[in-house]
Amino acid sequence: MKDSEITKFLISFNGRIDFVLFPGGVFDDQIFLQYDVVWGPDWDPISGLNSGTSQMAMSGRDPERVVFNFPIEMVFSSTNVFGWPQLIITVKARNTFGDSLRGYSAVLLPPMTGERVISAPLTRPRPATLLGEWLAWLTGRYPELADPKMLANVLRTESYGSVVVKMSMVSKDLRKLGYDNEPPACRNNCRQ
Repeated sequence: MKDSEITKFLISFNGRIDFVLFPGGVFDDQIFLQYDVVWGPDWDPISGLNSGTSQMAMSGRDPERVVFNFPIEMVFSSTNVFGWPQLIITVKARNTFGDSLRGYSAVLLPPMTGERVISAPLTRPRPATLLGEWLAWLTGRYPELADPKMLANVLRTESYGSVVVKMSMVSKDLRKLGYDNEPPACRNNCRQ
């Protein structure tokens, strides 16, 4: 196929949600996460799951870290980079009151080739009133979003830790369509 006939590029993401870090410590025995991948209108998923739920996990030797090593793999095709895929992560705990929210995180999947380690803040909505804050503290149940994809909007939130994602990206025909996704370090040093 001639370069002038190429109208779409392919992007492959392969990696894992490595761990969740709670700086104040983990006070729950069972933590799990759910993820959704969101993308723009010109993007078409070719393979992989666009949502999933992890296993139950707990902190080990490090009382602030819960390790998941939860694999994620997706392949997309698109005609332009608008609406680049994002990973929306919801962290929950199972306790006597049922499933309780611990936070949300939004991760832009890497736009450059190679492997990246991404640390994204974990946030959760704040209760609207003092009574709501007191009840959330007492029961451990914080307000939840009806749709976690609302993270793209402006919300009143509080920080509650971070999520670390290791992800690699491989592309096909992206450069042929005029997009440069070569890492900056390689632009200066690879051709010397």
